[in-house]
Amino acid sequence: KFFCLSSCPSRRMNFPVPWRALLPVDALPNFTLNNGLGLKEICEETGASIEISGEGDTPSTLSDKIATISGAIEQKEAACRRIVDKLRNVQDVADQEPGVFVIIVPTLAAPMVVGQRGSQIKEVIELSGAEISVGKENILGMVDQPIGITGTGGQVVSAVSKINAILQDCADRGKLQPSDFRYRPHMHGAGGGMHIEPPGGGRGMVPSGGNPRTHAKFVVATQVAGWIIGKQGRHIRELQENSGSHIQVLKEGEVPPGVSPTDRVVEIGGRYEAKAEGIQIVLMAIDSMPALQAPRETLMLIPKNLAGEAELRELQQMSGVEVERRDLPGYGEVLCTLLGTIEGRVKAAQQVLARLEEDAKQSPGELATVVPINDVRATELRERHVEPVRPEPLRTEPLRTEP
Repeated sequence: KFFCLSSCPSRRMNFPVPWRALLPVDALPNFTLNNGLGLKEICEETGASIEISGEGDTPSTLSDKIATISGAIEQKEAACRRIVDKLRNVQDVADQEPGVFVIIVPTLAAPMVVGQRGSQIKEVIELSGAEISVGKENILGMVDQPIGITGTGGQVVSAVSKINAILQDCADRGKLQPSDFRYRPHMHGAGGGMHIEPPGGGRGMVPSGGNPRTHAKFVVATQVAGWIIGKQGRHIRELQENSGSHIQVLKEGEVPPGVSPTDRVVEIGGRYEAKAEGIQIVLMAIDSMPALQAPRETLMLIPKNLAGEAELRELQQMSGVEVERRDLPGYGEVLCTLLGTIEGRVKAAQQVLARLEEDAKQSPGELATVVPINDVRATELRERHVEPVRPEPLRTEPLRTEP
């Protein structure tokens, strides 16, 4: 591992956020020969700090190395340009010829980088002049997604800077943490699916896989449901691919009694690990809506037996959010309002999921998802099967703006 000390003062990792890129192994000698002289020169010239991943810093399935650049914005831009120029030289790419540079971003931030209907990434393309292709799947063994950038050296660095500006905004609003920029060996990503340590706290560990019949269920306004689905279902497909979970927005009117008929129910299903990740990605995506539309609270349907006074008090203590309970007449679930930071609401919802899984494990013969009691539609709802939205084939062509 090579690390060059920066002349700038030390800051928290998420302020400013580090820039990360993949370096092909065959290009590595240009940066690490002579005790890392290439890196040292770049650091001295730009004032940035650069770290190249070492053994154990990346999954064994990743042959490339990860270059992490830290410092002030202008320092990171200058260091990134030096690295891009070195790579272009290794690849024999002429000054005005297009070359490829690959950066990585936290998976949970990928929807915000793309933006609604691709608005954010299209703006980056227009302003930088580069071609950009956002990977639809995680890097195997990581919770990061690759973004391929094609263009001249200047276009590539401009695009890298603008994409990281989006990440910086997410970090400034508390949506990204320092741990989101580090390799976490206990989390495995493959094709959008991840293995996450269960957030069950002191209530015991939930076995990997969990009960596929349990669902995390949320109540959202109509405009939020539209945001989740996106045009022609594109956004919900992205959310599913990023999390590995099955996300369904039930039809209008399919809400419990006592809930506004114009609201919609969002169900997140699948393996336990995917559901936990799906909760985070969906709630983060909702929180990224335009400021005047994004709700500052989360409404979640919780089985009555898991929403007693003691259970909700413990949930508040473990997540740091406030929880308000409202009973629904003749229904086996209650509507709980989670109030607090987006991180706290995500943690609380994942805690509820862990309790659902634990409860299902203790009562394996019962249907894990709760249906209305004293309701003639109970049998119908038990038998109802809603097909998840099927993802489109992985996009391989660079994303371009329409003429």
